[in-house]
Amino acid sequence: SKDRKSRDRKPTGDLPLTSPEYLAIFKDGLGRKVEEERQGVERWHDIYPGIAPRILSHHQQGDSAALLIEHLPGMTLEHLLINESSRLNRTAQQALVETLHSVWTTTRRDKPVTAGHMRQLLKRLSDVYQIHPEFRHCGASLCGREMPSLEALIEQAAGLERSLEAPFAVYIHGDFNVDNILFDPAKQSIRFIDLHRSAYQDYVQDVSVHMVSHYRLQLTDAALRARILALALSFGQQMRRFAHEQGDTTFEWRLALGLARSFATSTRFILDAGLAGRMFNRARFILEHVLGADPERPADYRIPLEELFVD
Repeated sequence: SKDRKSRDRKPTGDLPLTSPEYLAIFKDGLGRKVEEERQGVERWHDIYPGIAPRILSHHQQGDSAALLIEHLPGMTLEHLLINESSRLNRTAQQALVETLHSVWTTTRRDKPVTAGHMRQLLKRLSDVYQIHPEFRHCGASLCGREMPSLEALIEQAAGLERSLEAPFAVYIHGDFNVDNILFDPAKQSIRFIDLHRSAYQDYVQDVSVHMVSHYRLQLTDAALRARILALALSFGQQMRRFAHEQGDTTFEWRLALGLARSFATSTRFILDAGLAGRMFNRARFILEHVLGADPERPADYRIPLEELFVD
């Protein structure tokens, strides 16, 4: 579907719907896709009012449809990471963490759930190989020892994952990249956009996607990249604290599998061979690391985030 959404957002003031200067975003495309977007926004208004934009108009004709969606004030976190100060980024991240705590506490359902990270990874692996055929396993060995293929590691991890349910479900964004989150410096508030994948699920799904969306930013400035990766690491550490507070003893295992999935599948959007290779190797490293841990002692496992979020 065609999406005429502006990616370069600037802070604006709130305007009433009756104002001729009211800013909106026009989206049109296949009716099914547009309807998913509309339903995603409306569900957020029912479940956690105020965090999603308003639907101003919806029109369907045949197989096509269009939406007019409120243009929210603020800047994407992607814009902040690349263009704004460390201080403002820390302020935005703290607002995000507080918002997530509120959303997850409000929407919590005490029913175990499994995200299926390995199933998601297998589903997208052919797309990864289409962009990066060099990632296919070709009988490699190290010091005379045959290295298992990524598919073999995924199969083993999928068996492990079936025993690693999240103890509760929350309402998640579903595509929690840094360009789908807005921060309004004037109000110190967080808002979400692109909500068609939202659902009740394991919160680790959003955590892992968000952290890897920092890493996959294609930047050449070493100091800026180091600062952004430090922010990703800081976010992961704050999520650890949330998991500890909730008594979530399998958080580290599920985060490992979520990060492996996100690192690997995100390479299909990366044409830079060096960056894509580092991401793919991280996915493989994580799977080997988690499969080498003792499943009988889940509370003792800790994923080495400090090694992953540094170049």
